[in-house]
Amino acid sequence: MAETFINKTIETNLRFLKPGIQKQQYSETVTKVIKACLEDQSLNKINSLKNLLPSIDEVVLKESPICGYLMYILADSCRKCNLYEDSVQFGNQSLHIREILYGGESNEVCICLDLLALSMLENNQYDKSSKVFIKSFKGKAEGGYTTFSQLVLDIHKYIQQTNEQQKLQKQQQFQLHQQQYIKPTAKTLLPTTPSQPQPPPPSSSSTSPSLSSSSSSSSLSNISSGVTTTNTITPSSSTFNNGNISASPSRAHLPLQSRVSSSQCIIQTPTDILINTLNQCNVCLTALYYESLKDTSNQSQERTTEIRKALISISLEQSKLQQNEKKYLNAIQTYQEILTILNNSGLKEEKLIYEALINTFVKIDKYEQVKNTIELFIQMGIKSYKVPSIDIASVLWFCGRVLEEQSDRTSSTKLCDLVDALRYYLCTFKISREIGGVTIGEESTAVAQKKIREKIETILYNNRPLKPEEVLILVDGMIRSTTTEFLLNGSKSQNWLLKYVYPDFMAEDALREKFDTLPSKSGFLFKMNGLMKSWKTRWFSLERDVLFYYKYNNDPKPQGELMILEIKSIEILPKDKKFKPYIHCFQLVHPKHTLLLAAESEDSMKEWVGILTKAKQYWEDWSNISLNL
Repeated sequence: MAETFINKTIETNLRFLKPGIQKQQYSETVTKVIKACLEDQSLNKINSLKNLLPSIDEVVLKESPICGYLMYILADSCRKCNLYEDSVQFGNQSLHIREILYGGESNEVCICLDLLALSMLENNQYDKSSKVFIKSFKGKAEGGYTTFSQLVLDIHKYIQQTNEQQKLQKQQQFQLHQQQYIKPTAKTLLPTTPSQPQPPPPSSSSTSPSLSSSSSSSSLSNISSGVTTTNTITPSSSTFNNGNISASPSRAHLPLQSRVSSSQCIIQTPTDILINTLNQCNVCLTALYYESLKDTSNQSQERTTEIRKALISISLEQSKLQQNEKKYLNAIQTYQEILTILNNSGLKEEKLIYEALINTFVKIDKYEQVKNTIELFIQMGIKSYKVPSIDIASVLWFCGRVLEEQSDRTSSTKLCDLVDALRYYLCTFKISREIGGVTIGEESTAVAQKKIREKIETILYNNRPLKPEEVLILVDGMIRSTTTEFLLNGSKSQNWLLKYVYPDFMAEDALREKFDTLPSKSGFLFKMNGLMKSWKTRWFSLERDVLFYYKYNNDPKPQGELMILEIKSIEILPKDKKFKPYIHCFQLVHPKHTLLLAAESEDSMKEWVGILTKAKQYWEDWSNISLNL
């Protein structure tokens, strides 16, 4: 196999032969180079390849496949022997040659970028490694050189390698710290001979898989697919600024001014850099995803599905890192972005992301966001899953458990949260009965159904002065008299359950929690004085089930009040001369007295009438709720 490879390499690179060079000399030199490249990794191999550089430079152009391959093998060999600066230098030269031969966006360039990223990573140059890795990732994703599932594996490998490198770096720093604080002994005060230089420690990545294939076989196609070029450009060790790459010098070797200015910069941790790396990869995939959506062909739809899976996987890894770093707001943003892409698809991953998003809001005590996201989660479940089904039951069980736990915290809506938890538990229990049982975690259907029932009984027992046997009767009545549709409709079932769960005084407290959702309004209206038949300006305020009116805004004592439930009707009046100068009038008919009111505009009048009508209906429904089962 080696002979075949050597012969094909000689044939392919023949077009790059320098003028005046004999073919025999060329063949012998190429043969020596290939044989040296195929040797096992060692310092001797590196020295042999370096010694062959003048010979190969003498017979072929520098921008030839054989030179690019030689530089790549040198870079990989140096990396495995912990010679990272040499590895980056030779990797840059290989990259330069490959860009000329195959183009800057080619797969051959991406393979070389992967090697450079790994060399920089093992040299603790996390930021530079990240930039190179992102360039390679974008090249492979946009060029279609590999599958999207393989790109996800590349990401996972890079995360693993970064974590391993951080551990190794911390171990080395700890060992150095210990050495600096060893107490001097009598022996250390005696004259000693200079210590011999120690060989470099073995690479931490020598036993771990490389991000890209760095064996000699990975670039065989690069050598045998030579591209003719007329330009001769001498490769140099350039830097990765504006498209080039290089290893940065040690901070100790920087001038004093550079060291001072760099200390003033914000230092990113390796994990911060890794999070940014995943974010940039997601940006690339998101652009490809929306572009793929425009094509409706079957092949494009399959590609869209693959990109979406890759996006989900990488986003979950990114949010996991953000959670570990306690960057909860960033994790929330990541979850919300991927939910936008999923768009109520009903996939298993969408359910997991909703649960993670809700749990993150709970961690940072964002109670309103918890409730809002739970509503969206349930809407997604109803739309995507069959009702009744195990999937919707698991969604309801999760939401009930979260709201029950939130009711134990300092939530401003703890009473209503507990009622909503009860609603979802009841739904889960009824669905369990309808479909023959549901599972919760690892528990069997029988155990799960018993656990759900216990949750319902506990909520009632803890909030009403009832005996255990009375609680059992109440629960049976609730299950018998409700439907899943009724319980899922919060506007219908919540008030009913408020009276069911709590004594009257606690139900009133629960209503106060819902104050923002109750019909309310305040503002100036004109009120007809019954005796003088004249108009007076008054400040009206609808507060829960009472309409107050004051002489002016912020008046501490109301001029009068009207119970909403006592109002018989609310009527818009036709225009009449006797109402002059006002034409937008309405009246509130009450058994004792009728209020004749006017607004400055038709819109204001209709708004007041609408709010008062809604309030009247709301409080009538509340007062008519029956607990007889």
